[in-house]
Amino acid sequence: MNNSSKIIFTVCTNNYLAQACVLANSIKDLAPDYSFYLFLADEDHPEIDYKSLNNIHFINWQKLPIDCEDLKKKFDVVELNTAIKASCFKYLFLEYDAQIVHYLDPDIRLFSSLESLDKNFEKASILLTPHVFSPIAWADGSPNENLFLRHGLYNLGYLGLKKSIAANASLDWWENRCLTMGFNNPKYGFFVDQLWMNYIPLFHQKETCIVSDRGCNMGPWNLHERTLTNRHGNFLVNNEKPLVFYHFSSYNYKQHEISKHYRYTFTSNPDIKAIYDIYQKEMMNAGVENFKDFKWAYLKKKSFLNKLLKK
Repeated sequence: MNNSSKIIFTVCTNNYLAQACVLANSIKDLAPDYSFYLFLADEDHPEIDYKSLNNIHFINWQKLPIDCEDLKKKFDVVELNTAIKASCFKYLFLEYDAQIVHYLDPDIRLFSSLESLDKNFEKASILLTPHVFSPIAWADGSPNENLFLRHGLYNLGYLGLKKSIAANASLDWWENRCLTMGFNNPKYGFFVDQLWMNYIPLFHQKETCIVSDRGCNMGPWNLHERTLTNRHGNFLVNNEKPLVFYHFSSYNYKQHEISKHYRYTFTSNPDIKAIYDIYQKEMMNAGVENFKDFKWAYLKKKSFLNKLLKK
């Protein structure tokens, strides 16, 4: 067993392996003191040579001590990928004796060291990054502030935990909610793993740090309050702090568009085009054209939540 006290992990399916490779390479370059693990929320595919994907330790999600057959029956692909996050944290803390674990979505890339982020662990054991810190001018399209009332105040593309009583208690509670009610149906107050996190700063006030560094988890929902300055390949957020990691959520690499879900474009926010150019090139080099067409191993189910609500 490859033990490590500091771990970064992600969860994804086979069709997202190019994104995960980009993340893995950025971790190797910028956070070499971390080991990187990928929980594959899919079946191992015979056409993929997983050992050739450098800098990634693979763990199939069915090694987790949870009822995998039940989850296959009731969750779709997004729900399953998010529902197992808490279980993955617990597995790494227990089986690998990890002391610090960061979760990053596979479509995130590091742009500088995690040293400034890790300093928050000196006073807290739970690190959360809010979607926004300031009001958004109301306009057509997304995001507007009601988006976060439906989907959660904190973006769970990132979560950092240090081994502690508070972290363990949070994981036990969160795991139960995710595995039993990790549905994607905001209409009924469910948004996968993310909406539950609104409670953590209340349940564990002294142990929770709401990370204020704008360089952490910059993404297409907070571009109203964050700009990038490129200084010889080093990117500064709001001309102050280094960009630590950017979340390329729902990026369309073929059309080279920020996202079809958000109102920002390279015309409205030209300062961020440079990092999207970098990311597009790295995705292509990582084989996104080869991985993107792999189908999820489990059939998409009709809404299990609707069946529960009818009881």
